[in-house]
Amino acid sequence: MIDMHCDVLLKLWEDSSKTFEDDDLHISYNKWMESPVQVQYFAIFVPPEIDSDYFQATLDMVDLFHRKIIEPYSNIKWVQSKEDIEALKPHEKGAMLTLEGCHVIGEDLVKLRTLLRLGVKAVGLTWNTVNAVSGTCVEQVDQGLTEFGKRVVETINEYDAFVDCSHLSPAGIDDVLKLAEKPMISHSNAKSVYHHDRNISDDHLKQFFAKKAPVGVTFVPYFTQSDRATIDDLMAHVDHMYQLGGRDSIAFGSDFDGVTETIDHLHDITDVHHVITALKDRYELADVYRMTYDNAIRLLDS
Repeated sequence: MIDMHCDVLLKLWEDSSKTFEDDDLHISYNKWMESPVQVQYFAIFVPPEIDSDYFQATLDMVDLFHRKIIEPYSNIKWVQSKEDIEALKPHEKGAMLTLEGCHVIGEDLVKLRTLLRLGVKAVGLTWNTVNAVSGTCVEQVDQGLTEFGKRVVETINEYDAFVDCSHLSPAGIDDVLKLAEKPMISHSNAKSVYHHDRNISDDHLKQFFAKKAPVGVTFVPYFTQSDRATIDDLMAHVDHMYQLGGRDSIAFGSDFDGVTETIDHLHDITDVHHVITALKDRYELADVYRMTYDNAIRLLDS
């Protein structure tokens, strides 16, 4: 499987004594090695409420990615392309850098270009708080991309990276679908299955599916069901997306280490095999392959 979103870097940044060996992480070295996840996307997420400089914190997380995840382990490879991922050996894991929230660049495209040059392959335009790029799914939901936001998308296009619409306002998603060469959703569920601000409408899902753009079903329980969420509840989102035409788009973005609650029997990365089993119970193996692997990377180098 490929997991398109986690917040391990935030955990490592918040506590400088923590290492990737710490098994209180949802995704630690040992847990990852025991899991069926071959490629893990590591998001740079800087909490907007911090007092320190956003961009310095962003660079610190890039440094942590290399010092604590890539460099200590010969079997973890920094991947930046489909070719890199396909070159992984059976015992190797791939790690990719992404960004969650353009508040870290302010109104400075130099900062964005710097991150893209440092290997960030997907850029989430917003978190939950409004920034210079757009409104969000919970603040100024009718605000689409600003003029600066449109320049941000154009810059991401130039670097052949994905524009991630998780957390974005519906109006912003409309704009991205018009402007982005590679739109994606890293970690959101279907709003018509469970109505939550962070989930995506059927109308928008169908537009992503028409582009065969990746849409990451997320393991966040409170985006999945109002009560105690189960893997069957998660599968309801997968089934709905599949029925909408998402066969060539459905992927997964766990949000592990970004949540305090988890879905039953899906408590950390070692439990991902339960998701794969549930998929195999419902779908042909070719479709399981698409959803767990191919849909996430098909457009990576196109």
